[in-house]
Amino acid sequence: MKKNTIAFYNTENFFDVSDDPQKHNNEYTPEGSRKWTKKRYENKVWKIAAVISEIGRQETGEPPLVIGLAEIENDTVLKDLIQSEHLKEFDYQYIHYDSLDERGIDNAVLYRENLIRLVKSEPLHFTFPEDAISPEDFTRDILYVQFELKRNIIHTFVLHLPSRRDIDVNRDFRNLILEKIRRKADEILNENPNAYIIIMGDFNGNPDDEDARSILRTTDDPLLNQDEFFNPMFRFKYKTGSLKHAGRWILFDQILFSKTFFNDRESGIRFHLANVYNDSSVQDWDRRFKGSPFRTFAGTKYLGGYSDHFPVYAILNY
Repeated sequence: MKKNTIAFYNTENFFDVSDDPQKHNNEYTPEGSRKWTKKRYENKVWKIAAVISEIGRQETGEPPLVIGLAEIENDTVLKDLIQSEHLKEFDYQYIHYDSLDERGIDNAVLYRENLIRLVKSEPLHFTFPEDAISPEDFTRDILYVQFELKRNIIHTFVLHLPSRRDIDVNRDFRNLILEKIRRKADEILNENPNAYIIIMGDFNGNPDDEDARSILRTTDDPLLNQDEFFNPMFRFKYKTGSLKHAGRWILFDQILFSKTFFNDRESGIRFHLANVYNDSSVQDWDRRFKGSPFRTFAGTKYLGGYSDHFPVYAILNY
C-alpha cells in the first residue's frame, strides 16, 4: 500500500514585486510601504518552497501529492515556486485563476503531475449580495478541481472564506459560500454516493464554528453518515492551531473528508491521519512569540519569516 500527503497552506500575502494597476498591491512593490524588494520576494519563494517540500515527508518519505494554497497573487509566484530548488525535481504543476478579490490574492493548487492526473478545474465565483446589480463585496474564488488517483475521482474544493473583521460583518457572505459548497457536494453525492470529496482551506472559523458545522454537516466521528464530512481537526481542542491571535491558538485551516475515505475497499483511498505542520523551522524564535508561526511581516515591519499560518496536512493510504 502506498501513502501520500495532501495539504493546505495560507502563504500570507504572497505577491511578486511588480505593480499590477488592476489590484490594490502597491504596498508590495520595492517603492511601497513594505519595501517588497526582489531579495525579499526571492527569500519568500525559497522559504515557502522549502516548507512545501517537507510537509508529510517524515510520514511518507516525499512531499505532498496535492497542496492547496491561499493568498497567492498570480502565476508568476506559482511558476517561481515549482521551479525552485526545493520543488523542481518533483514535477509539480499548478492550477490558478484570477479572481475578483480586491487585494488580488487567490487560491491555487500544486499537484505532482507524474503521480496524479488532473481531470478538470474551475473557479466558483461569489459576490455579495449574490444577485445584486451592484454587489457590495467580492472575495476569493473557490477553486474546484477533479483529480484521478488509482482510478478514483477526487473532488477537491480549495477555499479562503471572508474574514471576521469588524464584529464579523462577513458572516452572511461566508455562510452563502458554505451553502453553495454544500449544494455542490450534494450534487456530486446524488450522482455518486461513494464519491471522494475533500474540502480544504482557511475557513476563518474554528472547527466548532456553529455555522460551518450545521451548513457543511461536519463531525468528529469517523463512523459518519453518507451526507456528512469528517473534520479531523476537532481532536486538537485548541491545544495547538494553525495561527495565533492575541496569544491564543486558532485553527482556521482545515481539511474535511467525505465518508468514502473511511470505507474498507481494497481498491480505494483511505484517510489515515491529519496534523498541523509546526516544525521548529517555521516557528518564531522571539521569546515573546515562541512557538507561533514565523511570519513575513508584523504590521509593516519585515520579519523575514514564512507565513502567519502553519500548513495543515493529511496522510492518505491507497
